[in-house]
Amino acid sequence: MKNSLQYVASDIRDEWHTEITPEKYLIGDVISEGWNNTVVTAHSYPVLKYFTHSELRSCVIKTKYIGTMLDDILSNSNDAEERNFRISQLIRRIIMEVYILNRVRHSNIMHAHATVVNEDSLSLQLVLPRLYQLEELIDKYRRQTKGEPMNIRIIAMIIRQVCRALSYIHDANIIHNDVQPENIYLTRRGTIKLSNFTTARMITNEYIAECCSTPDGKPDYMCAEKQYNLKYATSITNYKKYSTSTDIWSLGVLIIHMISYYPNEKWHRLPRTFALQMSERGMPFRWLINDMMQLCVRMEQSGEKNLKQYLNDTMLNVDPNARFTAKQILKSSLIQKWCNESLEQDKDYLVKHFICELDWQNRLKLDIDGYNYNACEAKDIPADFYWDNTWKKLEQQSFAYRLFIYDNDRLRIGSDIERHFTHSDNSLFQTLMLAVDVGTLEMFDIIPVDQNIRSLCFSLIRTAKSHKYNLDKCGPEEVLFDLPPSFQYDVRIAKIIVYLIK
Repeated sequence: MKNSLQYVASDIRDEWHTEITPEKYLIGDVISEGWNNTVVTAHSYPVLKYFTHSELRSCVIKTKYIGTMLDDILSNSNDAEERNFRISQLIRRIIMEVYILNRVRHSNIMHAHATVVNEDSLSLQLVLPRLYQLEELIDKYRRQTKGEPMNIRIIAMIIRQVCRALSYIHDANIIHNDVQPENIYLTRRGTIKLSNFTTARMITNEYIAECCSTPDGKPDYMCAEKQYNLKYATSITNYKKYSTSTDIWSLGVLIIHMISYYPNEKWHRLPRTFALQMSERGMPFRWLINDMMQLCVRMEQSGEKNLKQYLNDTMLNVDPNARFTAKQILKSSLIQKWCNESLEQDKDYLVKHFICELDWQNRLKLDIDGYNYNACEAKDIPADFYWDNTWKKLEQQSFAYRLFIYDNDRLRIGSDIERHFTHSDNSLFQTLMLAVDVGTLEMFDIIPVDQNIRSLCFSLIRTAKSHKYNLDKCGPEEVLFDLPPSFQYDVRIAKIIVYLIK
């Protein structure tokens, strides 16, 4: 795994230490601890003394105990087939989260400072920005206001930024699968970050779409399809599939949580399985809560008298196809009415009326600003591309690659593929995940293959620039490199040819 993840050891846009040692990081308090992971506060010592970042930088370190998870799989698998399947699923989840944190760049998506593999303890350590967790802010708001509902203006501004993140990943057919306040963070300057992509899924083809049925996520935030699978489904034949619309349902529940602190305030009478009840009774949300007077009153107290109808029409619909998309929500009445035209104005409002109201002293001593905290200031491209318009040429250019995988010197059947992509979106990631799903690649091949394709693209753009972007003078470029061993083969090699599309 260390060989696979070496390409994302540190954010190339903002260098951090790639070893978790007392000389590199000052470890602080434990934030959370479970059987397979621990999250602690930390401070990073300067990477380059006397040049940049001369002061300690705050962060959190999330440690995933892969060895413990593997031991659990080995102890609780009935046979070799089940064991191998569960191990492959574990690898898929790890690589998916690592890739998104290091390659899917958006101002509303969490990024990793460093990704460290500790081979001695067989663990993965993610160095992440230290930010406010939305759940903690909501709980503090509840205590500070003695249980009053959050103001709809604040709610709408939070939802707007979460939707920007969802819209971006949904465009790449990625389902987050666990949208809830514990996985949403805020910077000191009011930027929302969607985080925790452990259970994220990418839908690459119809077969994968049909298989997307695992009830991942927090049960209280699950749509009816997931709650049914969690409670009733006994085999893959009677599971209900879900899609990106499952994230939209969770978004609606998040609004309910900010209004009534669901599911903790039981007197509001909204059951934890209300999604399943709506489905079983064929009942719309507005009818379900019609007699829940306290909840209805709280919705109006938040400042939006039509909130019940809005949730009914846009997010909390048992029909997945009837739910709005993230893009549609961004254009909906809630956002148009309560958010500013400028996103920066929204952030300023959140800082003044939400963050500073709850923590004006900055008790956590969070960094007020940080590279790529509040804007995607740079992408994973060579720094010199920003010296002129080379980065624009890169974004505008379409590429194609051919991929050949050799297992013990034998060409893998079906691996001679050609795919098209651009750097302006996540299409490269989509093509690589498709290759995994059809058996061309192993999941742990994705990051090294991705990095080598990117490097060839940068080289091609430099060549094109030297020829004043006369693409006729730019031939293909190729690379041959080793891949990590797989379950079946010890020696594996990849050959990649990348060329510009004219």
